Order: sequence, then structure tokens, then C-alpha cells
Amino acid sequence: MVVERQHHIDSISEIDQTFKEFGIAGAGPARGGKRGKGKAKDADAAAGKAAKTPGKRGRKPGKKAAAPKAPKAPKAPKAPKAPKAPKKAKSRKGVKPGKFEVTGDQLILDFLKASGGASTEDIRKHWETNGRRGKAENNLTNLVKSGKIKRIKLTDKPGSRYELTA
Repeated sequence: MVVERQHHIDSISEIDQTFKEFGIAGAGPARGGKRGKGKAKDADAAAGKAAKTPGKRGRKPGKKAAAPKAPKAPKAPKAPKAPKAPKKAKSRKGVKPGKFEVTGDQLILDFLKASGGASTEDIRKHWETNGRRGKAENNLTNLVKSGKIKRIKLTDKPGSRYELTA
């Protein structure tokens, strides 16, 4: 491995020498990482390379500097926007977030018991009229999985009907 490493160092030294012959900047140790000890480091010192060459900064060789742009004309002031109508707040009179006397599951079970069964849409409306946020479908899925209610897929229209299990 030492012999192979030395071969690479020699190759890098040859590449650096070729760069110098063609006047290509950024071909020294300042360009990347450490090169290692040996001939490459000695070759740079022997070539009189005291100062580090800059890395890849600035514009590319052969590119001209961009011409300065003309200042833009000031924009006309924007007309003030009409004030938005205040949003209608849903009434949850005195109820703290997440604090209800009846759980969401029990609310659905009581509704199904009183109505004898209901569609997803009916349950969703009942959920919202009780000041609940979120979706009733999450509770419906859990109640079906636990076996407390059964889901009957409607054939004539999209949606389902839910009934209490016996």
C-alpha cells in the first residue's frame, strides 16, 4: 500500500506541474485536502510556491463581469385591502377544549340507541351539533373494531349505516 500511495503522490505532482505549465490556478495543496508527505510537497517548495493559490472563488476564467443593472422605477403604492369579515365562531359555550361530560364513543352509542341506527352523515351532523371538533369517523372505526356497533355498507349510495350489536 505504501508503494501504491507513493505512486499516487507522484501522479499528483505530475498533474500539478502540468497545471503550472498551462497557467491553471488552484492546482496546489490549498485547493483541497492534505496531500501527504513526500515528493509532491517538496516539488511545490522547489517550484517557488510560497503563497497559497486561491481556491475556486470568483467568476470563471473567460467570463466577463455582468454590466450593472439600471435602477428600477419605484412601484405605485398598493390600494389598501378591504377588511375581511370576521369568521363565525362555533359556539362551545363554556366548554374547555377536550373536556366533555360524555366521551365521543358514548355520544355515538347513545345516538344510535335513540335513533335505532344512523348513517355516517347523520352521526357526523350530531357530532358537530354537540360542539365536537375532529371527525366522528375515528370513533366509529374504533367502535366497529371493538364489536360494539356493526357497519352496514349502503348499496344504493356511498356511505354506511351503523347499528348497535345485539
